[in-house]
Amino acid sequence: MNQNEEPTFLPGYEPQDVLHHLPLPFYVCQVHKPYSLLYANQELLTLLDCQDLAELRAHIGNQVPNLVAFEDVERTRQEVAKQLREKKDRFEHVHSRIVTRRGRIHYAEISGHLVHTPEYGEVFYCLVTVLDQPSASHAIDKDVRDYVVNHIDEALEKRWIQIYYQPVIRTLTGKLCGFEALARWVDPYIGFLSPASFIPALEQTRQIHKLDLFVLKELCQGLRQRLDAKLPCPPVSFNLSRLDFLFLDVFQTIEDTVAAYDLPRDLLHVEVTESTVARDPGPIRRTIERLREAGYEVWVDDFGSGYSSLNILKDCTVDLIKLDMGFLRTFTEKSRQIIASTIDMAKRLGIKTLTEGVETQEQADFLASIGCGRLQGYFFGKPQPLAGALAHIQAQGRGLEMRKWHHYFDVASSVIQQTDSAAALLELVEDEVHFLYTNEAYRQELLLLHSTPQEAEKALNNAKDPAMYDTFRESVQNARRSQKPETYFYVDNGSYIRICLEVVLEYNGHTLIRTDIKNITKNREWLEHVRFDQNLRYLYILFDNIHIVHLDRDTIEPLFLQESPGHDMLFQEQHGIQAFLDTFSSRYIHPDDRSRYLAYCDPATVTARLKASPGGRIYDCFRIRDPHGNYNWKECTATLIPNTDGSQILTTVQSIEFLPQTLQAMHRESAQLPAPVADSETLAALLWNNLQQNSRLCYFWKDKQRRFVGASKAFLAYYGFASEKDIIGRTDEEMGWHVDDVPYRTDECNVLQKGHIIAKSPGQCIIRGVLHQIVAYKWPIYYDGQIIGLMGMFLDIDTILQESKNSIKVTYYDAVTGLMNRQGLLDALLRYEEQWQLHGRAYGLVLFGSRSYKRIADSYGETVLGALLRKTAERLRQRAGKDTTLARVTQSMFALIRYTDKGRSLAELARDIAEELENIHEIEGNPITLTIPYGIACADEPGLSSENIYQTALNRLQHHTPPEIEN
Repeated sequence: MNQNEEPTFLPGYEPQDVLHHLPLPFYVCQVHKPYSLLYANQELLTLLDCQDLAELRAHIGNQVPNLVAFEDVERTRQEVAKQLREKKDRFEHVHSRIVTRRGRIHYAEISGHLVHTPEYGEVFYCLVTVLDQPSASHAIDKDVRDYVVNHIDEALEKRWIQIYYQPVIRTLTGKLCGFEALARWVDPYIGFLSPASFIPALEQTRQIHKLDLFVLKELCQGLRQRLDAKLPCPPVSFNLSRLDFLFLDVFQTIEDTVAAYDLPRDLLHVEVTESTVARDPGPIRRTIERLREAGYEVWVDDFGSGYSSLNILKDCTVDLIKLDMGFLRTFTEKSRQIIASTIDMAKRLGIKTLTEGVETQEQADFLASIGCGRLQGYFFGKPQPLAGALAHIQAQGRGLEMRKWHHYFDVASSVIQQTDSAAALLELVEDEVHFLYTNEAYRQELLLLHSTPQEAEKALNNAKDPAMYDTFRESVQNARRSQKPETYFYVDNGSYIRICLEVVLEYNGHTLIRTDIKNITKNREWLEHVRFDQNLRYLYILFDNIHIVHLDRDTIEPLFLQESPGHDMLFQEQHGIQAFLDTFSSRYIHPDDRSRYLAYCDPATVTARLKASPGGRIYDCFRIRDPHGNYNWKECTATLIPNTDGSQILTTVQSIEFLPQTLQAMHRESAQLPAPVADSETLAALLWNNLQQNSRLCYFWKDKQRRFVGASKAFLAYYGFASEKDIIGRTDEEMGWHVDDVPYRTDECNVLQKGHIIAKSPGQCIIRGVLHQIVAYKWPIYYDGQIIGLMGMFLDIDTILQESKNSIKVTYYDAVTGLMNRQGLLDALLRYEEQWQLHGRAYGLVLFGSRSYKRIADSYGETVLGALLRKTAERLRQRAGKDTTLARVTQSMFALIRYTDKGRSLAELARDIAEELENIHEIEGNPITLTIPYGIACADEPGLSSENIYQTALNRLQHHTPPEIEN
């Protein structure tokens, strides 16, 4: 059927006048998905404000269920299905609201008959009867609804719709940490329109996306204006309707709007209702995933109001859930437990929490006590225009949480969880301790010690009491180093107090500390442990250290430890036995003993070996490095602990006071000990092995085809290779690390073919993206009088100069990233230009720049900026490859130089690098947004040379910069 022609009946069938001229709206549609509209008579087209069938199909997306108002779709589907089950092939008088193309609503009833057709299969013949008044179930006043529907475009154009802001408060500090944006209709003719009137009307008529797009743009424009005026910008959450996801590409719409105003993504939080997520497990959730991957936070509003709350947490990843104080309207113990458990569960899943609808101090105190992260409600401020909302916050004496502290306090809120332990959260700032949170159990413990949190804080800051002041700070230092909980004890009025603390986060000079306290004086288990400890003290003098290995928990627990090798590692309980053994052996066990040591300690076989040995004990001797760098023989013993079913092992280490002759006798008697050094291992071999492993010299050896055969450990580390496998069998040309391969190839051919010895041969080499000046030495390797390969080494002149004169580092290299700086880049350009002029090797320059770096420095400070710059350099190295020269030209501009004959186009590489950098959404927990334009210039372009290639690339970079925003 031609969609522009006058409506006709189904193709292949003769039109029937009775249908075409039927005085009632009539249509035919498919019974099954996609429910396509096959026919509509003129009465229906007129009713729905459509000129022809094509326009009607466009209005409903050619899916007949979209004729019905959104809220009525599911109810209508269920009613139709019910009648079809009862009446087999028909349904009658199903009441629904029908939405016209112009947004008008008609109350109607639909009747249909199922018909079998040869071409379309099963179809519905449907008749629509328009009713004069709505059914009683629809609450919106018809006059108000019609006014909203007919004036929404005018209201948006003339800004009768205004954005009101309701404050969101950080529970721990009482500061403003954000707003929720809410639309309000202030009409010049009929006054203030309730959101409960205009929002449902817009959803029913499928125009809600107009409102939501308006709110998004207004928010972005307002944030941009505040940023330009250098005013604080608290993040703002805004709401999306389920219909937005049906009629818009929500992700791209948000991205385009945010990009147009050049905003950080973390200033906008996207709110969707629980019902929106629950109803659509597919497309909406995929959009949520894309938004989160791009750096937006997605919040679930009205959490707990439906039947699918737990499924949402299980199946969909979100950043924050908003609970309504409807849970606590009655404020019963049951309602308190429900909301406390919900908040605790969310935190354990890594989801932040906010409770809205807070109206009283009692409610706010309760939510603070259970660790709810943020609060919102009339108790803190009603929705109002931004100026009024900020003035209200100021009048309350609340501060504004700056952007750089959002992550810090999000982490602080997340570690407050429901526990029976006496727990508290502290921060150490400029050597001053402050309590952020204490639970009831903690306050009770202090009360039993005749103290309060305020008095405890004062004691921790009293430098005149070193027992408390110094011990606390020393334990914090230990926890910093170990990244594990630390425990210490002190005596208070005859009571023995145990303090366990853990450093949660260090940021901007603030140290966040989680701690718990316990009075152990009356703890029977502790007293029994003390008696046991006294009985074992005499054993401690025999051993360097004693540990319990928990195979079932994959941990190693220290019982006793003297100052001994690996003290820093052995002092703390270790999680991950095998990883610990690998690290300890590589640091402290003699290289010749390492494989035997790891076999002796093997967690997979130790239980079986212990059970098979007499007395359930095994031992062996190893050389372990002491603090002075010497290796001493130690005896290691492992014993099964009874009644643990082989899951726990007691290990001891003790010194061996044997003479060398006695030790050699033990070698002969015990197959467990290594054999003496073989006679064939000459001093020269030992020296060679040590030179290869420990020398700082970068040397290598090649075969007669100039392919790498091996290299020193220093050579591999210098280029960033994990092992010799990365270079063996490859030539310099295949590695691609020389600007000019010819001199190197010529030198090596002279060595291999003529036996020349090359000394002090200068050149340039790309090392981790930086062009270095080197001097190479090469000489032939002879075997039985014949040259079988070559050996060589090089000295990095730049590194030598840097070490001897620190000012050189400033001249050529960027201290933050380790890349070349602007001076180094210009020098490298001259080298590449020389190759272009002499040998015709074209090269290209790419400049990457962004205003985002300055914004991030302003928001988070130089420390976070430095971390971002280093990550940028790291991503550049990874993407650009080892045959590319890299530089940081200014604070926010990076450059790469590369030969254009490398196979991959420079434009493709630049695009991939820009995308890779824009995918950096977080630095040290802080959300960031990067926009990376770039400019490319190539040496083989007409009129370009080393003198103007940089300026050309810079001009093209600036051309990529987003245009100025029109306010």
